[in-house]
Amino acid sequence: MLHLPLLNGLKTFVVAGSHLNFTRAADELLVSPSAISHQIRALEDYLGVKLFLRQNRALSLTPEGARLHQALEQPFDQIARAILDMQRSRDTESLRIALRPFFSGAWLAQRLNRFWGKWPQIRIDLIHTIKTMDFNTENIDLGILWGEGDWPDLEAKMLVSGDLTPICSAGLIEAQGRPVSPADLTRYTLIHDEDHSAWGAWVDKAKAGPVDFSTNLTIDDTNVRLQSILNNQGIMLGCPALLREYLSDGRLVQLFDISLDTYSYYLVYPKNFQLTKNMQIFVDWLLAETDTDHM
Repeated sequence: MLHLPLLNGLKTFVVAGSHLNFTRAADELLVSPSAISHQIRALEDYLGVKLFLRQNRALSLTPEGARLHQALEQPFDQIARAILDMQRSRDTESLRIALRPFFSGAWLAQRLNRFWGKWPQIRIDLIHTIKTMDFNTENIDLGILWGEGDWPDLEAKMLVSGDLTPICSAGLIEAQGRPVSPADLTRYTLIHDEDHSAWGAWVDKAKAGPVDFSTNLTIDDTNVRLQSILNNQGIMLGCPALLREYLSDGRLVQLFDISLDTYSYYLVYPKNFQLTKNMQIFVDWLLAETDTDHM
């Protein structure tokens, strides 16, 4: 067998070369950015060439670095896939599903009894995360993502349309009155997710005019945003399909018929990936559940 020097350094180089950012590489490899720099310097010293160019805080690959990265990226990807295949083969009756906590609680978890009623031998492990999962490095079989469905390396099947629309509590309306038109929203506290982009898009679609978001509230977790509006703290953009229980019993109120359909929840898995029998069973069941919702 050929000698493979500095194997850990080569792996570090591949990750850093993919991100072109030592901090992001450090986050993925669970080490410090200084450890990444040390590994890269050691590899450069061993090879006698520079692999990265550092200019104006930007990082790029040298021609030698680009050549090495292209040669190493696929082998490391194949190693990662082989390890994941071994992990999956140890427990063929278990499926690991990565998804957002809110979608899990509001939609999927309450339906799992129906799944187990048909396939009690298949164990489901729910892995909660708000990040886009990496099928190459994480032990995950399937994922459910919030987005536009345009991930280039993933097969994406829509489960629930986002249809984001302003929603608040009946208590807030009782205390502050109900906004008659979208322009009236300037009198209320608007609750945002990670940034103001969703509310900005909705205001544009509703032709509500300029809205000052500077004094509004930002909460990056949907479960916490839901609790906030239930406590009469403001108005959020919510998905009616996932808030049906609260809307039906009157605790929450959908204020307008205008909604954003840009984002939705999608079932995802790598393109050209051969699903196992249990994965296919779960995928077919999940898509059938969404069809039932629309009947």
